[in-house]
Amino acid sequence: MAYRHAERNLAEIRQLEAETRKLLGSLDQLDPEHSAWLQEVISPGRQAAVHQDRLETATASRRSSS
Repeated sequence: MAYRHAERNLAEIRQLEAETRKLLGSLDQLDPEHSAWLQEVISPGRQAAVHQDRLETATASRRSSS
């Protein structure tokens, strides 16, 4: 049960991140803090890390349900 709550919370965080990325992308000019965050989120290294985290989460989920 706790796993489902964590999974739902993670999905909500990802949704907020996507909405924030979209909002910041629509602005004409970003302040330095927002610009740094956006660059970090869209950087190739960050995308690879997110993908790896998702793979590990899926793998752990399969193991625990077996």
